[in-house]
Amino acid sequence: MPAPAALTALLAVIGLLNSFCSDMVIPALPSLRDELQVTPWQAQQTISLFFAASAFMSLWYGALADAWGRRTVTLGALLIVALTAIGCLAAGRIEHIWILRTLQGLAAGAGLVISRTIVRDLHIGPTAQKLLASIMMVQTLSLVATPVLGGWLAQTWGWRAVFVVIACIMLALALACWCWLPETLPREQRRPLQPASLWRSYLAVLRSGSFMRLSLAHVANWIGMAMYAFSAPVFVIQHLGRSATEVYLVFAPITIGLVSGFVLFPKLAHRLGSARILGVAYRILGVAVALNLGLCWLLPPGLIHTLPLLVYSMGMALALPVLLDRALTPVHEYAGVASSCQTFLQFATMAIAAGMLAPLLWDSLFSLALGTGIITAIGGWCVYRERQIRAMHPCTAP
Repeated sequence: MPAPAALTALLAVIGLLNSFCSDMVIPALPSLRDELQVTPWQAQQTISLFFAASAFMSLWYGALADAWGRRTVTLGALLIVALTAIGCLAAGRIEHIWILRTLQGLAAGAGLVISRTIVRDLHIGPTAQKLLASIMMVQTLSLVATPVLGGWLAQTWGWRAVFVVIACIMLALALACWCWLPETLPREQRRPLQPASLWRSYLAVLRSGSFMRLSLAHVANWIGMAMYAFSAPVFVIQHLGRSATEVYLVFAPITIGLVSGFVLFPKLAHRLGSARILGVAYRILGVAVALNLGLCWLLPPGLIHTLPLLVYSMGMALALPVLLDRALTPVHEYAGVASSCQTFLQFATMAIAAGMLAPLLWDSLFSLALGTGIITAIGGWCVYRERQIRAMHPCTAP
């Protein structure tokens, strides 16, 4: 097994499959739209279909990884993502790209499921939370780099160059996993792909009230942030009057906030404990939502409107490790299936946000801020409800 720091970095990059295939492509959508002469809605569906496919297939990657092992599934997914990226180079119609992006999404859904499952294979409790925070901090560093790289490639060589780079990254990552990714599930612990057994596993996970409430809270926070990532070209070009290469104006404050939160998390975890960290995180999220609405109501579009993104992402970073770990704890024996269900919820809502909510709201900064606030409030209610139930049944919280 590689050194802890090397394994953390490898798991972080594996979990970035969806980020590479979405954050790099989003800034290239104007170039794709102009070359293929399609509408903005048609171009946006290359993102929505990708996440819809990721959501569907993520339901099954946990079961596949429980049956075949973590390494085999990861290597297969990486090769498929690389091949579909190469296929996009030859695509001449938007319909062809839709098909290839759907196939790419089916494969990319493995990344987040496998990386979280391996963490649960190795650790539980505070150790798992700290490892998740470290992994997410490494992943956060890509939030500015990938969209800026995608925008620069698209402007310099066209949108097809983005898929060349994606294919190269996937092939290099496949080689790294072949050499260094450990198999954390021994053969004697693997579960066969039997429909009846799978059905019981999924039912056990979905019947866990704690898993569902905390997973929905995590997804709500993630979508609140992702709404601005999906709207980045419109936010930068239409509202700020900048060029497509300046999408970093959206992703930079998100990255700074996330890194700050993940750096603070281990220190706060040692001093405050998980429950109090969650309370602090939701207070920060509330401040961010109020600040966002206030700025949109009082001031015309400007760089000041990116400040709430920094505050919001810091609160999300503090909440994320606790929500993920607490959601998976009551269903630890079904770690693969539980990670699949959690990832499905995240990707399914991201598909809806990318294809429907973001285009519906992005013409008005106030509408975008209000939509984010409502989504965050839904997640906050789930956490509040979980706390109520734990207080009433401290030993048997579902």
